[in-house]
Amino acid sequence: MGKKPWAALRGVWRRASEQDAALDVTDDSERAGLLSNRSMELLGRYEQTGEPLALEEAIGLGRAALHAAPETYPYRAYVLSNLSLALEARFTRTGNLETLDELTGLIRAAVRSTPEHAPHRAAVMYNLGNSLWRRFGRTGALADLDEAIDAYRSALLAADDDPKRMQRVANLGVALKCRFETTGDRGDLDEAVDLLRTAVDADPVGAAGRHISLMQLGRALGEQGTVEALDESIPLLRAAVATAPSDPFEQAVCLANLGAALRERFELRWQLSDLDEAIRVGRAAARVIPDGHADSSALLSLLGAALMLRFEHTGQVKALDEAVKAVRAAVRVAPAGHPLLGNALSSLGQALKHRYTHTGRAQDRAEALSAWERAADAAAAPASSRIKAARAAGNLAGPTDPRRAADVLERAVLLLPEVAPRRLGRGDQQQALIATSQLAADAMAYVLADSRTDTRQRGTRALGLAEAGRAVLLSQTLDARSDLSELRDRHPDLATDFTELRELLDQDVTTGVPNGVGSADRRGRERHVLAVEFEALLERIRACEGFTAFGRPPALDDLLPEAADGPVVTFNVSRHRSDALLLTRHGVVTCSLPRLTQSETLGRIDAFNRALHEASAPGGDRISAQRALRHVLEWLWDAAVEPVISELTAMGELRIPADGQPLPRLWWTLAGPLGALPLHAAGHHTVYDRAGGLRPTAMDRVISSYTPTIRTLHHTRQHRGQQPPDSMQSLIISMPDTPGLDAPLPHVREETRRVRARLPRPVQLTGPGPDTVACPDTPTTALVLSHLPRCALVHFACHGVSNATDPSRSKLLLYDHATRPLTVSALAQLNLDRGQLAYLSACSTAAPGDRQLTDEAIHLTSACQLAGFTHVIGTLWPINDRLAVDVAESFYTYLAAPDGSLVPDAAAEALHRTVRDMRDRYPGLPSLWAAYLHVGA
Repeated sequence: MGKKPWAALRGVWRRASEQDAALDVTDDSERAGLLSNRSMELLGRYEQTGEPLALEEAIGLGRAALHAAPETYPYRAYVLSNLSLALEARFTRTGNLETLDELTGLIRAAVRSTPEHAPHRAAVMYNLGNSLWRRFGRTGALADLDEAIDAYRSALLAADDDPKRMQRVANLGVALKCRFETTGDRGDLDEAVDLLRTAVDADPVGAAGRHISLMQLGRALGEQGTVEALDESIPLLRAAVATAPSDPFEQAVCLANLGAALRERFELRWQLSDLDEAIRVGRAAARVIPDGHADSSALLSLLGAALMLRFEHTGQVKALDEAVKAVRAAVRVAPAGHPLLGNALSSLGQALKHRYTHTGRAQDRAEALSAWERAADAAAAPASSRIKAARAAGNLAGPTDPRRAADVLERAVLLLPEVAPRRLGRGDQQQALIATSQLAADAMAYVLADSRTDTRQRGTRALGLAEAGRAVLLSQTLDARSDLSELRDRHPDLATDFTELRELLDQDVTTGVPNGVGSADRRGRERHVLAVEFEALLERIRACEGFTAFGRPPALDDLLPEAADGPVVTFNVSRHRSDALLLTRHGVVTCSLPRLTQSETLGRIDAFNRALHEASAPGGDRISAQRALRHVLEWLWDAAVEPVISELTAMGELRIPADGQPLPRLWWTLAGPLGALPLHAAGHHTVYDRAGGLRPTAMDRVISSYTPTIRTLHHTRQHRGQQPPDSMQSLIISMPDTPGLDAPLPHVREETRRVRARLPRPVQLTGPGPDTVACPDTPTTALVLSHLPRCALVHFACHGVSNATDPSRSKLLLYDHATRPLTVSALAQLNLDRGQLAYLSACSTAAPGDRQLTDEAIHLTSACQLAGFTHVIGTLWPINDRLAVDVAESFYTYLAAPDGSLVPDAAAEALHRTVRDMRDRYPGLPSLWAAYLHVGA
């Protein structure tokens, strides 16, 4: 051991002498070349021996070479590249961020000094991609990963015949896999799998580096999350382990990835042999990785996760103690500000929570809570990981310290826009938000449980969380729907750019690579590029005088005036407690709802849906079904609606009207689980007060309207159409027969005839009969969309389909529904200036879809409101075709002024009177009339 330092010193002296010889050369270019070459020799020695002194001197000589190389030196790019290789080796060994920043700056300089068509440009772009990818791994900055992927694509486009092309293909695939793991973009994962398959197929058996392609393809397949994909993945990962070189780091990474896949398959298949092997290879990976290596934190966290699973499924306390030890080490070696630190802290919190549950040690609980809170605040970690840590912290703190739980969950709620950013397609956004279901509800519950805070302050804070944590996707679109009139007047170029980018993002483009590996022939610019451009443009606009708030959500104080026309009620149903937040003219008031438990609510929703199905099913027990529906509406009144109305009445915000006097208005927010039930129809409808008093129902006390959020109501009122009645044009879409669907609507023609007689300046588009061909007035999606911008009123009489699993694909069935459906996404892309009233006489146009997405209020009715219609009439479930004729005729009759003109702003009252008439006619059959609701101002 004593000889090594002396030998190293002799080596340093010898290399210093050679450096002095290089310095004796007077020509700068020649000296730069000599120094750079010597730097590479030392780098090679470091790679063979692992001698840190050799690496540090290689870097010193490389810097000297760069300093000596004049700007005109034809090989300056090579000098830059050689120094970057040495810096890359140091970063791989130490994880030092300053080294990586210097490395990235050098490669950027090399890119600038390399002509566009130079033969070595592909190599330089590839190096830039590698550097940016590493920096993303160190800081979690998504912009670095985006740029790395773009650089990899450029390297492929510039190097069709390069012998290293497949290596570059593989790296592009790995970077795309990383981006999927960060953003959830399934398009990136699909492309990554295709690219990595190509790389593996092109790699001959025994080729150097083949283990990397095998390993990365195996991990990409594992990300698909199915047993079948993991069954394909694990043999590839075993082959990667078998063919990995003797380098300890390479072996450790291959082993760790195999262990991760085995653990994931265990969680799907529950075979202990998979878990046992995962732990064995995880231990082996931890043993062979060099001490202090930057990536050892990830390997230790993976081992800890497998050991925790063993404890959970076998009760082995020894495994749990080993897990705690492993994840403590993972936290210790993770560099500050590294994304791995957040992951390690989350794992530590989980392990300590397990041990606290098992032993009751208060110290473990306190440390687990602290670890999760630190993980939730780890800025470099993905937002989804931070939210998961925050939820764990909130669950642990909540029972004894609701304020602490509320604080950490509030920070998580504010991260929701980062979980579903504009760069993702709508399907991926929805999938990302499913994982955050009930986050806002829990945060609000803990805020309201904090008895140390003033009641009114609690209500205001909880309402702010409701507005921030619900209808995230709708709010994102509202941000882009700012009034452009002033911007067009003062900055027309910015307004034009804003409109163009907004429309491109609204198209919900899904990217792919249709024409081969790395193809540039994609459907438009990639969404992530558009999103970055859009955010940069927003910052430019906000830098202009008078536009600081452009595209920003309104402050809560700006929303308080929305109660001027009537209270707005937001329900919060959580497993901890349930409340109503009442926005009134005087502020926010809370109303506790102890009978509205989460389990009872979900059970009643299921019972309601079963009864609806039974009421319309052939051979169903319709009498029992209607009775069951009434029972749910009675419970809804007793548990939720009556306490709210009583509280508002006691406050003087609602009044009991005298005979003949109009009822007061009230708005219910649609977001949340109660959006599946007709709050406006809550009550005991078959109870008659012989003294002539009001029935105990909502519709006998208030005129109900709905809005997804208060913010949506604010936007609707600000942008309501202002067309005078004599200039309004109407559009009627009539589909008595639907191609490909053996379910005619025989009463649609009669409905159309009656509606047409009442609408101003109607344009009618009617589908052909089953035995006739399409004509110019056939309602195709394109034709309907072309008419909508000119029409203030639109009436759809057609089939509606609610997609429970992907509500953005819910649609109105027009003539070409099979090839170009009129979906929620398509309607939400519209930005109509004249829209005043949309009547959707179709089934389930306000059905909330997936229970885990009810906070988002994604359905056809909200899409029409977002498109610009001030008032929308929708339905919560399938409606009766025959009764729909009478409902529509009655609605437009009540909507008419004494002179016969229609008053769209009377839509809520017109629908209320219509539905109440139907209720009076069929009080025991709520399935016939309770589905209809009004959304809007």
